Amino acid sequence: MRYQCINLFGLARGNTVVAAAIMAALSAQAASSDTISLGAPIPLTGYLAADGATMERAIRLAVDELNANGGVLGNQVDVVTFDIGDLTPDKLSAAAANLIEREGVSALINGYGGMGPDIPAFCPYGIPYIHNDAVSSVIDLAERMHCDAVFNASDVDVNYGKAVFQQMLATGYEFESKRLAIVHGDYEWDVEVAKGMTEAAQAAGWEVVFSEEVPYDTVEWTGILSKIRATEPALVHLEALDPAVATTFISQFNDNPAGNALVSVGYMGATPGLDDVIAQGNAQGVLAFTLNAHLEDEEGGAFEAKWQDAYGAEAPISLAAAVYDMVNMWAAAVEQAGDASDYAAVADAIRGMDYDGIAGIYAFNDRNFIDTGSQTQPAQLIQVQDGKRVRLVVGDEKVGEIVAPSWGN
Repeated sequence: MRYQCINLFGLARGNTVVAAAIMAALSAQAASSDTISLGAPIPLTGYLAADGATMERAIRLAVDELNANGGVLGNQVDVVTFDIGDLTPDKLSAAAANLIEREGVSALINGYGGMGPDIPAFCPYGIPYIHNDAVSSVIDLAERMHCDAVFNASDVDVNYGKAVFQQMLATGYEFESKRLAIVHGDYEWDVEVAKGMTEAAQAAGWEVVFSEEVPYDTVEWTGILSKIRATEPALVHLEALDPAVATTFISQFNDNPAGNALVSVGYMGATPGLDDVIAQGNAQGVLAFTLNAHLEDEEGGAFEAKWQDAYGAEAPISLAAAVYDMVNMWAAAVEQAGDASDYAAVADAIRGMDYDGIAGIYAFNDRNFIDTGSQTQPAQLIQVQDGKRVRLVVGDEKVGEIVAPSWGN
């Protein structure tokens, strides 16, 4: 059965009877097949394509394992992807039309899916949507729209900004001073992470000696680096969700550093977007953090082995484990609900199960996101050491030592 592209958001506001009828038809379509379709709206092209590739691999690894073990409720699971590219509203609307209306998927899963436009695109259909946008305004929007089946499988931006600074202090590293310089992009994630870091630094008695917002096409850093050097910081933090921004910053900082200051490139440093600069040896000593990587325990080791066997490469420290967990959490919820097309029952199961995954415990609060912590999903502070990303702090536990950066005296 095929459906024309219909704006359910408008219908839900203006004609709830028609909207309900269409959603009922979609549920009937999903229930009529022996195969359960899982939708993956992910960025397969554009500057986020490296993350999108990780998302797809994680989803397919989890689904292949489920199918090899009998599927979900005795049904095989089929993955249907849709390229959301640069995460624009039109791409997200097209994803909804293709995956939900045409393909009749029973749920949507990705590592992140628009950080805003994904909510009005997907929420009105009522199907489970598990993502990791981790942006405060997305939580607010989903709450205003009463998106009971939308789940943010991590904490949010400002809280991570606070957590990463606290983890830097937890390393026990003797900073040369308590002077922090922050550069961030103009995207909401960047702004809010910088805000959280500022609050945590000031609470710890640090002075924020430099703070500047830059546009996303910034690749020339001479002027900004000159200003940073003049403030003599002990720590420089860059937060921008664009590999080109982070790699050019690292390269130009290496050429003319700010003394012995440590450099952090935030979340981007944990993603495949920085793999090349790390492999070239140009990121030695650079700090980064991630939201929900696999833990270094028995289950995490088994996951790494599965990934290596399936793809002939190391599992990325960012996104891979989280997206893999999301698929298995959804499958467990469907088994509990007894029907993949009973979206409300599946959502209730997700909300109440406290799923124990390889990245930690997925314990959703009353706003459908997860408060980071050592007992749930610990944030992880990372440093590039000898061409590898090495964990320094996991949650509130120190597990590694900071090494001097390549530009240090």
